[in-house]
Amino acid sequence: MVNKLIIIGLLVITPLLLLAQSFNIEWQECFGGSEWDCAYDILPVSGGYIIAGWTVSSDGDISNNNGLSDGWILKISTTGEIIWEKNYGGTKGDNIYRIFPAGQGEFYLLGASNSSDVDISYDPYPDSWDLWLLKIDSIGNIIWEEIYGGNGDETVWTGTTTDDGGIVALVWTSSSDGDVSNHYGYYDAWMIKVNSDGEKQWDITLGSPGQDVGQAIIQTSDGGFLVGISAQLFEGGNITCTPHNSDYSEAILVKLDADRNIEWDRCYGGSDHDGVTALAEVSDGYLMGAYTGSNDGDVSGFHGDVDIWIVKTDFEGIIIWQKCFGGSKCEDVKTMHIDEFENILIVGTTRSTDGDISHNHSISEYYDDIWLLKINSQGDLLREQCFGGRSNEELWFGFHYINENNYVIAGETNYGPSYDVACTPHGGNVQDKDIWVFEIQDTLTSVVESYEIIGEIKVYPNPAGDYVCFEVAGGGQVEMPEVKIFNILGMPVQDPMLYKSEGKIIWDVRGVAKGVYFYQITNNGYYSRQGKVVVN
Repeated sequence: MVNKLIIIGLLVITPLLLLAQSFNIEWQECFGGSEWDCAYDILPVSGGYIIAGWTVSSDGDISNNNGLSDGWILKISTTGEIIWEKNYGGTKGDNIYRIFPAGQGEFYLLGASNSSDVDISYDPYPDSWDLWLLKIDSIGNIIWEEIYGGNGDETVWTGTTTDDGGIVALVWTSSSDGDVSNHYGYYDAWMIKVNSDGEKQWDITLGSPGQDVGQAIIQTSDGGFLVGISAQLFEGGNITCTPHNSDYSEAILVKLDADRNIEWDRCYGGSDHDGVTALAEVSDGYLMGAYTGSNDGDVSGFHGDVDIWIVKTDFEGIIIWQKCFGGSKCEDVKTMHIDEFENILIVGTTRSTDGDISHNHSISEYYDDIWLLKINSQGDLLREQCFGGRSNEELWFGFHYINENNYVIAGETNYGPSYDVACTPHGGNVQDKDIWVFEIQDTLTSVVESYEIIGEIKVYPNPAGDYVCFEVAGGGQVEMPEVKIFNILGMPVQDPMLYKSEGKIIWDVRGVAKGVYFYQITNNGYYSRQGKVVVN
């Protein structure tokens, strides 16, 4: 009787598990002080995570502040307790934007500095903002730090580690001297490579006489680089593609080979503003995470104002497909991750309450929610969810993929408790943000499998290519159960090709779209087992 009640109970909740399209917050914490505190990046480490950002505070969770703003690093446990924290900088403004592993438990910090004292040992370009690179040990002590740039201003954005253990920074520069070998005019996209000891090895400038802003970079599998630039192009420089409208910014990809020669550059977009903010390489090409205000040219499916625009290209930059995601207000993509099933996780922000956005918590059209989307390898939207409170949440590069079920996000909030924001920021008004860190569990992929009544059932191969076999222990000597198949949205797959043969039920998936599917196995109407299978 007890077993039957358990089975009936599971049968009742199974459709809810299959239909629910939610990412649940497992834990969360707010970190900061009474002023503005910002998270830019998060990196998994032994025993937890390191969060990189900056702070204006000198109280609360911040033990010290050298000046106007400091770079701030804190290590937390896997459930959000602070293990240690350190600030970096001088008596003026200093920020940390990215953190990268440097091997042997050490880390690169990619930041910017306007200071020339305290932690900055030597500034060859005083009274300007410069690129500031640091290497720290496992507890945050500085191993080395260096200033790079020129007598103009450098605006630091992102970078990437390299196969030889060094690091490349991608910066906007207005300098025409110092470490900057070439300058085409106004702001250029500037790449500088240093080795593991902080010694400059090379630099390259990409741009035109206009404003050329580098916002995304990856090292490609051939040893070269793919660089994403948002630029209003003018004649001259070393970017040769033709923009759709020279009055507005264009999304541009530049492919460099391993010797830093330009293999190709391509312009993408339409008649309004477009730009690149995220890149990824996949097995048959590249993915560009961009923003667009266009509804013509290369862009179709535009929702309004500014959309997230995802473009799949081949290795020569030719568009394979493109999709817009968003609503009638402003969306932005900050980072992307390709999971083991070739689904694409897109993390950004949204101000919309319509279109693809199902529930934005913000009470003002000028406030953002953090927005997580999952799309398949063809660009079809699988699921989406907003995270935030009634005020404003922001995100930069602070996303880490733990596994197919769990992710961690490090963003910012200025109000709580409210909706998803369960913690209380340290600041007393909405201008003083806290770092907001939370772990998400994907409730659709984290299905708990159960065994009842009919004994062992084997499901193989998983991932599947041409078929999936559901094999019942005992072969043809036991009654065969019923198998139902659901897609990732919880909808039944219509007329799946199922065959019974010698104690096995075989699902022919040769005509089935790639992705995650759920199966439900019953015997005489009773719940028996559920789980998921991936079709590749």
